[in-house]
Amino acid sequence: MNRVIWLFSLILITSVFTSGAGAANTAYVREATVCPADGGTMESIDFANTNCSVSPIWEIDPQGREIWVRALIDIDDGLISSERPLGLFISAKASSEAYLNGVRIGANGQPAVDATDETPGRMDAVLYIPRESVLPGENEIILRMSAQRGFINFRYPVHWLAIGEYGSPTAFLLNAYWPSLIPLGALILGAIYFSTTALTGQARLNTALLILISLFAAAQVFVEVYRGLTPYLYPAHEWRMILIVLFSCAFALCLLAYIFSKYLRHRTAFAAAALITLAPLLVFPSFDGKAGFSILFAAIIGAIVSAFAVTKNKPQAYLHLFIFVILGASIMIFQGQFLNVIFFYEVTALLLALFVAEAISAAKERKLLENERARSHQLELSLERASHKNANKQISVSSAGKLDFVQVDEIAHCKGAGDYVEISMRDGREILHNGSLAQLEEQLPAVFLRVHRSYLVNTNFVKTLRRENNGVGILQLTTETEIPVSRRIMPKVRSALQ
Repeated sequence: MNRVIWLFSLILITSVFTSGAGAANTAYVREATVCPADGGTMESIDFANTNCSVSPIWEIDPQGREIWVRALIDIDDGLISSERPLGLFISAKASSEAYLNGVRIGANGQPAVDATDETPGRMDAVLYIPRESVLPGENEIILRMSAQRGFINFRYPVHWLAIGEYGSPTAFLLNAYWPSLIPLGALILGAIYFSTTALTGQARLNTALLILISLFAAAQVFVEVYRGLTPYLYPAHEWRMILIVLFSCAFALCLLAYIFSKYLRHRTAFAAAALITLAPLLVFPSFDGKAGFSILFAAIIGAIVSAFAVTKNKPQAYLHLFIFVILGASIMIFQGQFLNVIFFYEVTALLLALFVAEAISAAKERKLLENERARSHQLELSLERASHKNANKQISVSSAGKLDFVQVDEIAHCKGAGDYVEISMRDGREILHNGSLAQLEEQLPAVFLRVHRSYLVNTNFVKTLRRENNGVGILQLTTETEIPVSRRIMPKVRSALQ
């Protein structure tokens, strides 16, 4: 278990150091003057007009209208002296037409006053800048922008405006996104592994949920990275953000379902937790807020459920508590950076830890199943030899500091209780024996059958055997006592007693 926690921490640290990305030798626009277009041309626009306003670049909003944007940008000597061609990088949910120092340098789509006349531009575009258009020091950028297509108004539709060495904007984005491709492969492999496990007949609810968690996380990674793979038109950005939120919520709900299936199988509690997890869809305006807080709420609830399991001494509860605490803490610490790269590495680490824990749990379950099969076989042999009991045999019983001898044929059944065994006699007496049920089983003849982890039964006292709706069997003895029969052993017992 310690190795799993150590590996989880190592991958998380790696994600922090690989999450930083940027572009060297690039000049960014920080603020700009924005004016309504009103059908005017560049020459007719007065940026000193009272209808114009100065705002940070990320607060420029061309959605549902046509605007003019004027920005001043300083070009350093290093960029001027560079022999590489220069480009104007525009990242915005908009179509745009660009001018540098009064010279038109190109367009990304075709901005217009309405959707009919507008040609959608790419979400991320670069326009070539002729060398003669660039001046040392301060340069003037003027943009005509519009975003008449789409059905969602983003809070920050303009992401950045910059001048740098000419190159593919998607390549620049991919440089920031490429670390996410590593966990993408790991998530896909995890989904394939557990799908294979399911096909081999070892499927359980937890395994199915791990498959879904892996697939939804991988889908979210792919949709996130897709911006760096394909230069899509700006209306597609809405669908990309919707898919990111949907996959985030699906991931969070499956994570909740997994932890509830492990420790708290309560439908009402799970339904309430699911509603809390989905609440950010209505509360937060930004898509990052919707996605991030849905996962955060799931992590907090998962930590609470895991902490409850710790108090009940449930196996692996400490591991799950550690995972959810780290997941929730990292969302609050890194905030806006979390969904970019850190989330993907952390989810990969989380799933790796869950994979290992689930594999350990499955191995233990297989071992228990093998033991049950061996016990079932032993039960069958014991039933065959039941007619050869030794009615006169006595066994020694240690109780309250003294040693008594009791007739074996007077014992109806025995119930294990830790280091003690409750021996029920034919006449209704109860004798407490200092010792384990396994030790007592070795002393008793074959007429005594281990029908449950905690029960030994004298077959001579069996009156009836019935099966409950949940598959568990009930043995009724002639002493009117009812003894549970393990679900796996039930068919063997029924067959042997017929």
